[in-house]
Amino acid sequence: MKRHWIAGISAVTLVVGAVYLSGDRDAAAQSGARSYSGGAQRPLAFEQKFWNYLQGTQPAYRNWAPAPGTTGETYPGQSPHGAFLKLYLNRVAAGNPKEMPYGSIIVKENFGKDAKTLMAVTVMYRAKGYDPEHNDWYYAKYNPNGTVAKKGDMKLVGKPKGCIECHAGADGNDFTFAND
Repeated sequence: MKRHWIAGISAVTLVVGAVYLSGDRDAAAQSGARSYSGGAQRPLAFEQKFWNYLQGTQPAYRNWAPAPGTTGETYPGQSPHGAFLKLYLNRVAAGNPKEMPYGSIIVKENFGKDAKTLMAVTVMYRAKGYDPEHNDWYYAKYNPNGTVAKKGDMKLVGKPKGCIECHAGADGNDFTFAND
């Protein structure tokens, strides 16, 4: 009986996550999806749902395709990202990396100077209507443990000014460097 209950909860979580990430936030909100912590019901923030999605069952981002022109290994990076980087694209992005259609997710692991110590995970998610002025990209920077990184008191999720200003300089005015 316990296995059926766990399987049911897992299935609901997958559906709610897929609906939420596909942009239908009203349907996700109406589903009653909640996080249970200490017996209290609290909705998870989108950035935490997104992290869980990236880590989870879709498969986890480390099983996604490397960016075109990369081997899937680390390569030298620069500030504000790590000294070494590793890039992953979900199926939508990998299927059309020149256009990066809506639903594209780009995940960049940011490593320290030893090329092994994970310092951060930075993510771009293209969601229709999210930020039309900046090509509809949602940005997130996570610490290795999945918490949202901060610059001072500001959480680095959503529309961080620094991310937008830097990515505005990408070739093709598409806000991505992955296809330059």
